[in-house]
Amino acid sequence: MAPLFFDHLVIKTEIIELINNKPEEENQKGKALQLVDDILYQGIIDHILEKLNQKHHDTFLSQVHERPYDPELIAYLKKHIGPDIEEDIRVAANKMVKQILKDLS
Repeated sequence: MAPLFFDHLVIKTEIIELINNKPEEENQKGKALQLVDDILYQGIIDHILEKLNQKHHDTFLSQVHERPYDPELIAYLKKHIGPDIEEDIRVAANKMVKQILKDLS
């Protein structure tokens, strides 16, 4: 998956190691890693939308669609949700990573 504005907040090293150490074919590992990325992306976007006032959803989603890598999206979220949004995303991402690890084990 292409770089995303929240990638610096998500630590998925354990998931990558776990998948890469499986005795599966490389293309299967790639598919598993892509699925993990998709799950994390959807979960984080859902989490943000829960925090963001609904009147800002369309603007935010349009910006994510057009520029998913843009660090200015964090600035937008800080303005419309609050200055602690990065930590909030980090905590939510860690919970998702722990759940994925549990599911993979």
